Amino acid sequence: MEIEIRARIGNPKKITNLLKKDGGVIFVGEKTEKDTYFKHSTDIDRKLVLRIRKTKSGDMLTFKAKSKGDDTAWPDVDLPLGDAKSLEKILRGSDYEEVITITKSRSTYKKKNFEINIDNIKELGWFIEIEGRGTQKERKHIEKEINETLRLFGINQIDIVRQGYVPLALAKKLKLQK
Repeated sequence: MEIEIRARIGNPKKITNLLKKDGGVIFVGEKTEKDTYFKHSTDIDRKLVLRIRKTKSGDMLTFKAKSKGDDTAWPDVDLPLGDAKSLEKILRGSDYEEVITITKSRSTYKKKNFEINIDNIKELGWFIEIEGRGTQKERKHIEKEINETLRLFGINQIDIVRQGYVPLALAKKLKLQK
């Protein structure tokens, strides 16, 4: 299970400098990701979401089950994808609907068992996202560790966002349409 917490950040350079100064942090790399999310037309509650992630280094298909409680943890499976365009055509022809597309620039770091991402999301701004993996039983403990790590980087509790990027982007899109 993917367990992650994200927060809005106003000064990404400050966070990046703190990450670089931390001896336990390893820089992994930077990339641009274009994520297109799909759901089946009959899946009103979005119990299963498919994501096609496109990057220069290769594409990925992700299956995500609906989160329970806060939008911080959900079962997911990632699979390398050889032909994203053909899969998109198949999905669209099989009653799958595009929910939203999110484009982001991402810098990735590792600290212990956590992946730390600094994301600049088109239309939404800057975020830090810390992700761990574990079971439902381990979820509270991992979330506590993630919150402690966020505090180490100067993130206040008020900046933590308990929604994923999809609900945030959908809310922003709805607001812009009004």
